[in-house]
Amino acid sequence: MLIPPITTETKSTQIANKLEEMILSKKFKAGDTLPSQHELAQQFSASSRSVREAFKNLEAKGLIQVSQGKRALVKSNNLDQFVESLSMSMLSKQVPDKKLLTDLMQVRTTMEVSATRELSRSASRMLIVRSLGRCVTKMENTIPLLEENPKDVDSLRNFKQNDFEFHTTLIKSNDNIILTSIYENLSPQLYTALDSIKENLAEKKKKVNEYRYLVEALENGQTDLAVALTLVNLTNISDKFDDLNL
Repeated sequence: MLIPPITTETKSTQIANKLEEMILSKKFKAGDTLPSQHELAQQFSASSRSVREAFKNLEAKGLIQVSQGKRALVKSNNLDQFVESLSMSMLSKQVPDKKLLTDLMQVRTTMEVSATRELSRSASRMLIVRSLGRCVTKMENTIPLLEENPKDVDSLRNFKQNDFEFHTTLIKSNDNIILTSIYENLSPQLYTALDSIKENLAEKKKKVNEYRYLVEALENGQTDLAVALTLVNLTNISDKFDDLNL
């Protein structure tokens, strides 16, 4: 199976993200073996160490099982076990630490990418797509107000609320009821942290445009474009999140 090259982030993260996407989309199904570490190193133009680090990441999420002298085995095609473990860790702490929140950001990214892929292929997607479109329209309507007064508290609050609602609507379109329920219980803690992220007006305009393109891609059933736009947006958010002092 040919794995297309990727060129962003660290090599181990690249490999882990690509393999995770392939496992969750069932290109590698539970019970399948992954290519050998040597084969993956060649396909990704990476070192064996990067592949091993990627495997550790996937194993920690319960997606694969790694045994000495054997090829990695796909253990699960979902993140249910990982999210349940994450939820127990977070709920046991009064104040979640940065690592736990970062893990939840990863879960959010995985869920949104999966939801985007499935939604773009669904014959009954238009009701959800219209809901996403309404969120974007409301965000667009705040831009002129923020151009007049960048510190307009009501406009800033409305922009952020509809931003969060956009992501929530997308995640809820995922048909994994258990995973969505667990995420909903944890998302307030993540959103409290994300609320600290600062965006200037140009960044807000760029985000709104990306959301509009995503809605159009979903409406037209352009799966690859929709997934790419989702990843770009969430990667930007993750980068800003990593810079926060929590």
